[in-house]
Formats: sequence, C-alpha cells, structure tokens
Amino acid sequence: MSVLVFSDAQTAAAAAATLLAGQLIEKPSLVLGVDSAPALASAFHSLSAMTANGLLSWGKATVFQLSERVREEGKGSLRAYMDETLFGELSLAPGQVLAPDDASDNWADSCHGFEDAILQAGGMDVVLMTVGPDGSLLFNAPEGEIAPTTHVELYQGDKIVTAGLCTLMSAKKLIVLMTGQEMAETARSVIKGGGR
Repeated sequence: MSVLVFSDAQTAAAAAATLLAGQLIEKPSLVLGVDSAPALASAFHSLSAMTANGLLSWGKATVFQLSERVREEGKGSLRAYMDETLFGELSLAPGQVLAPDDASDNWADSCHGFEDAILQAGGMDVVLMTVGPDGSLLFNAPEGEIAPTTHVELYQGDKIVTAGLCTLMSAKKLIVLMTGQEMAETARSVIKGGGR
C-alpha cells in the first residue's frame, strides 16, 4: 500500500486522476470501477480535462458504476449524476458503462447479474473511490453487517444497490481519495486498520 499526502484537496484530486490516467495509458482496455461520491468531483474534472486535451482515450475501456439508488419517485439516479459529471465528459458509449439495476422484481438475480458482468469483463483493474466521513465504503456502512458482494443497502434513509467489500477488494488496484480536515481521523483509522 502506498499513501500519498498532498497540501490541498485540488492537488490530491489531480494526483488521483493522474494515477488512473497512467493505468489507462498502460492498458487502453482498462476495466474501471468508479464510486459516485460527490467528493470525487475534482478528480472527475481532472480526468475530463485530460480527455478533452487529447491525453486520454476511453474507446476500449469498460466502466462499472459501483452503486445506484433504487428507483423512487422524487429521487434522482446516481447514473444521471455520473453521466453529467463524468461519463458524458469522457464520451463513453452507452455499452461501455455498466451500473446496477435501479428496479427489479428479483434483487438477488439483479445483484448476481452485476457481479457476473464484472467477472465477464475480466475483473476490475482499478477502482477509484473515497471513504465516507462515517467510514463507509461506497454505501457499505461500517457498523452494518458486512455484505461481500453486490446487494441492496439501506443507507441514511436511501435504498442503494452497491458493490460489496469483496467486490471492491477483488480489484487489482484501489485509488482511494480522502480530503479535508474532517476526514483526517477517518483516514488515519483506514490506514492503520483501527476502529474510529
């Protein structure tokens, strides 16, 4: 594990994007897993800028959006946010982006199908993610029951379909961006492996 510390959030986000860009340049058919947390917006912006400048090509890549909100009236989808914030900026074709279902008559089958899609893609090469202020990974709450694979999680009043911890840890590389003073103690706990 490598831990890189930067003087400000913007520099850290640019560094995370640069690490990911290096992986894409090395392997154009990269299989990427991406967290939809707003805390990654600066990293998404850096990736978009590199793509707009012709430094990155996503034509052969596959991107897995690792969480999606269960469809409910009045609540927007995470996919819409990701399309606007990242996917549209990278000119990804619809078939290049896969996300969990937002509605299903059989959640077990739907979640299993998402896991299968990751396996059929050869597994994720890289995951770009953050850790929530409460220590959550994606929408897996730290005090909750640990779910190894994709599942439906009740998180702060929202039903979310999210990849599980084993799904995350099966990726070849994780790039975890944590910024801000409020995250310092959480970061320390994550790095040292201790509880909060």
